[in-house]
Amino acid sequence: MFASRQIVSRFMQQTARRYHAGEGHFKPPTMDDLPVPRGSWQAQYDANQRRYNAALVLGIGFCAATIVVAKTSGLVYLNYSPPASLD
Repeated sequence: MFASRQIVSRFMQQTARRYHAGEGHFKPPTMDDLPVPRGSWQAQYDANQRRYNAALVLGIGFCAATIVVAKTSGLVYLNYSPPASLD
């Protein structure tokens, strides 16, 4: 048991010692490394909004169609009014 503890302890020490940034090959990021915006932001914004609105309309339509199909098939009862009888 003492030998396994010594091996584990030695392994943990070695992994902790290997954690370093390197020998100076790392260059810290600067603002010059960021991408430069190109084109009209308004045109890109409008294109994104068209795509997002299309996904929203498609999702609402799919949800509504699913509810209608489930209701007409008789699989669900939405409980929007009290039942006619208690039985």
